[in-house]
Amino acid sequence: MAHFPEQVRDKTDALDAAGNTTAAIGKGFAIGSAALVSLALFGAFITRVNETEVNVLQPISFAALFVGAMLPYWFTAMTMKSVGVAAKAMVEEVRRQFEEIEGLREGRAEAQHDRCIKISTDASLREMIPPGLLVIFSPILTGI
Repeated sequence: MAHFPEQVRDKTDALDAAGNTTAAIGKGFAIGSAALVSLALFGAFITRVNETEVNVLQPISFAALFVGAMLPYWFTAMTMKSVGVAAKAMVEEVRRQFEEIEGLREGRAEAQHDRCIKISTDASLREMIPPGLLVIFSPILTGI
């Protein structure tokens, strides 16, 4: 579609594969560091409230542990959903442009890039409000 030589495609495919590998390795490090941070925070909490032991068989302790363990997954699910919503809006805009702008498929017309940028910016701000509120209010609600 961009009318570049085949060698450009070969190089960009290699760069894409390297980026995907880097992202996969980075996710592993992120998960490991998140586990260590949660353990450190739990240890700091226990030290701060001067507890010598935590009985997870107590219903309140078990429920709090369950909710606390669930929050990172909830946050992750919310952010993944946000990305999906933004991507869907972008795909619909690109589809609209291909249908309505004559010559866009053939490279004779310019796409409306500013509309795509606006969709991406607006969606990134709008869709991250619920995960942000979760991060802000979960410690407050837990402390009440």
